Parts: sequence; C-alpha cells; structure tokens
Amino acid sequence: MNLSSSLKRLIPHETRQQWKRRIFAVQDVPARMENLKRAGFSPRGIIDGGAFRGEWSKSAWDVWPVPTLLVEPQASEQQLLEAVAKSVPGSEPVECALGDRDGEIRFVNEATNSRIVDSDEGVPVSLRRLDSLLADRPGFHPDFVKLDLQGNELSALDGAGETIRKFEVLLLEVSVIRIGPVPVFHEVDLYMSEKGFTLYDLVPQYYRPRDGALWQVDVFYVRNDSKLLESTSWD
Repeated sequence: MNLSSSLKRLIPHETRQQWKRRIFAVQDVPARMENLKRAGFSPRGIIDGGAFRGEWSKSAWDVWPVPTLLVEPQASEQQLLEAVAKSVPGSEPVECALGDRDGEIRFVNEATNSRIVDSDEGVPVSLRRLDSLLADRPGFHPDFVKLDLQGNELSALDGAGETIRKFEVLLLEVSVIRIGPVPVFHEVDLYMSEKGFTLYDLVPQYYRPRDGALWQVDVFYVRNDSKLLESTSWD
C-alpha cells in the first residue's frame, strides 16, 4: 500500500477536504457556504432535503450550527440520522420524501442515487409537502433549504406553497444535461425566477464520462429581497 492510500485510510474524508480548501482554495459547496457567512447570511434554521446519512448537514453545521430537519425517506438511515441530529440542539430526522402532496409514493434505494419513481419499482414511503412539515413545527423557522432529490427538487418546491417566501437561500442539485426524466438548468432557473429568486452562486459537481461534458451543478438561489443582493458595487 502506498503512502497516499495509507493517509486516506488514516485521515477522515472531511479533514482532507478542509485541507484542500485551505491549501488549494478549492471552491466546493462548504467553501461557498463559508462565503455566504462572510457576506452576512446567518440562517435561523435549515432543511436538509435528501439527507441520506447526514454528511451535508454536518458540513453546514461547521458554518452555522442551527436547528436542522434532516429529511430522508430511507428507513435504513434513520438510526444514524437520529445520532447525527443530536449534534445540534433542535435538530431532528424526518422519515419521508418531499413532494407536491401528502401521501405515499414509491422509492428506489440505490445509495446516493436513491429516488422517487412513478412505477411499481422500489418500496412505498411517506411523501410530505414542505409546508405541511413546517405546519407541524410552528417554532421552527428555516430560511436555508438544501434539496438533493435526484430531479424531484421542483416538485418538492411546489409542495412548499406560500412558505417558499420564507426561505432566503435555496441550494439545489440541478442537471445541465437531461439524463432521465429530470428538469434541466434553464427550466429550473426559469422556475426559480418566477418564484422570486435569483441565481447567486454555482458549483460544478459532476461530468459525464461519455464526453467530459458538465452533467450536474449545485446552485445557490437567493430571494430577491435578500440583503445578499443589495449591493451593485464591484468592491
């Protein structure tokens, strides 16, 4: 085993990523969240839609340790998420998928590519609207929402109803190339514009192995009346 492999085994992944950000000024999502903090954004609460095993929430807590809903439909991950949620008071896991109605839907479990399906595949899981989740928690006031839902992000935002106006920053995984039945960047951008949000930041994430073309990006959208958008100065 070479030295590089030995170091990877000994040093936690997130520690290695932090070193990369500091030494090489890597502009990944945690680095851009730090930039939001420097710009003055300080959320009261966070929704982590598609929490999986809570890794994104942990990186967000490094920036803002605030109450967070870790929303994940996979029953197999709930015990782990319960342990993760204990890190920040007021946080809790919620076992459901997010969509435009309350009810039930089929869900395919494929680790990081797990997703809602409109077929007989997968297993039935609870489906909840964002606004009904928040109605159950009147003391929780999230203004930062992250959605990594494998193409179901806009349906989840439809389920926010008028509460979408309470969110100041949204972080969405967005496809640039349409692979499967998912909205692509220009459709998402138009949707967000109609909801009163402006593109604020963008982090390239995945490239298609077929030709090296950009496939997916993580996009930060900011509500039009946010102080983050007040300045028109260069420096």
